[in-house]
Amino acid sequence: MPAISKVPIKCHKQVKAIHKYDFSRHQEKLKQKLFCMLDTGLPFVLAKKKAAISSSKRVSKRRTRFTGVTKNSMNYQTLIVVGGKKTYVGSYPLEVDAAITFDFYSLMLHNDMAPTNFSWRAEDVFEMLESFNQNEGVFEASLFRHKVF
Repeated sequence: MPAISKVPIKCHKQVKAIHKYDFSRHQEKLKQKLFCMLDTGLPFVLAKKKAAISSSKRVSKRRTRFTGVTKNSMNYQTLIVVGGKKTYVGSYPLEVDAAITFDFYSLMLHNDMAPTNFSWRAEDVFEMLESFNQNEGVFEASLFRHKVF
C-alpha cells in the first residue's frame, strides 16, 4: 500500500499588508478627479450604508457598524479587498479611526465610486492624500476625525 503524504491544511487565508502596494498610479487618477471638484464645497463621495444582516443569520460579535472594520480583541481592525484578496490595513483603538482608514484606501482604489463609511468633500480627500505623501506612505486617521462629525 502506498504511503499517504500528509498535506497541511490551511485554516486561515493569507492576508497581505496594505503597505506593500504601490499606490502612485491610483493617486494620480484620484488627483485628476479631485481637481475638477476642488473649491466647489460639493461632496466628492457620499457615504454608503453597510449591508443589513438577514434575520436568519447569526450576527458575529466582531461585526461593527462600519464597512471594512471588525472588532479584534481590544482594537478595531481594518481590512480591504485589493486585487481580489483581503488585505490587512491596520489595527486601531478607536472604531472611527479604523473606518476613516478604510475610507482612505477605498478612495485610493475606487476614486469617486468608492464604498465609504462617511461622505467626503474633494478638499478633504486631497488633504488626506497630501498627509499620506508627507508621512512617507503612512495614513494617520486621527488627523481627519474632526471632519466626519
